[in-house]
Amino acid sequence: MKKFMKTMVLAAIAAVGVTAFASAQGVTEQEALNSALARVPGATAANVTNFNRDYDNGRLEYEGEINYNGHEYDFEIDAATGNFTKWDVDRKWFR
Repeated sequence: MKKFMKTMVLAAIAAVGVTAFASAQGVTEQEALNSALARVPGATAANVTNFNRDYDNGRLEYEGEINYNGHEYDFEIDAATGNFTKWDVDRKWFR
């Protein structure tokens, strides 16, 4: 019985540790990409022309570009919080 209780306690500690580690990771690449696409109604992953991870001033961020419906959307997302630190929209003029 003691061995069973010890195993259960260790399993609980491991589960809490994994959960804490996962929350410390912030947002995933896919979550960041989904957040950016949600700001551009109608755009899909096919409209993403650039997307990568980068360190800026010691913090991890996701940066990318979406081209959709004649507009270019440039963004940066803080990987720890999921907050946008940059969101620029430019109208593309075609000749």
